[in-house]
Amino acid sequence: MKRKSILWFCLLCLALPLCAARVDTLQVKSASMNKEVQVVVIAPDVALGNSPVPSPVVYLLHGYGGNAKTWIGIKPELPRIADEKGMIFVCPDGKQSWYWDSPVDSTSRYETFISKELIAYIDSHYATIADRKARAITGLSMGGHGALWNALRHKEVFGAAGSTSGGVD
Repeated sequence: MKRKSILWFCLLCLALPLCAARVDTLQVKSASMNKEVQVVVIAPDVALGNSPVPSPVVYLLHGYGGNAKTWIGIKPELPRIADEKGMIFVCPDGKQSWYWDSPVDSTSRYETFISKELIAYIDSHYATIADRKARAITGLSMGGHGALWNALRHKEVFGAAGSTSGGVD
């Protein structure tokens, strides 16, 4: 009976999909805002370890009222998708900023954070393809607005952009 249980356990382990993507919750320093910003990064197995393979990156921006963990809640299969597609997902907390730089509040410079500081941080701490051709930005609602805003204003940074129900009035 014991051998049979061990055999079933081994077969079950072989049948389970191998998902080794890592989900990191980070605090990334923003010099322009003089504060730390929470960021969730989902990195595929191929981009981790001793011989990482550089991977494309998709920046996912949450909607109004969301935070850095919103996308992993909306799409809990992101780690599996990261492994399947060999891509990194980056989900920053944009507060209620609309992902642009406030002209009156120096602690709200999310365009600068996303398009400069966060890109530099991710490219220096993860195995990315550090080129606009391998970097996309998209978002939901307020995040859709922020994705298009940042992509249009920083064409040298993002090679693709999307917006789902974006507030683009």
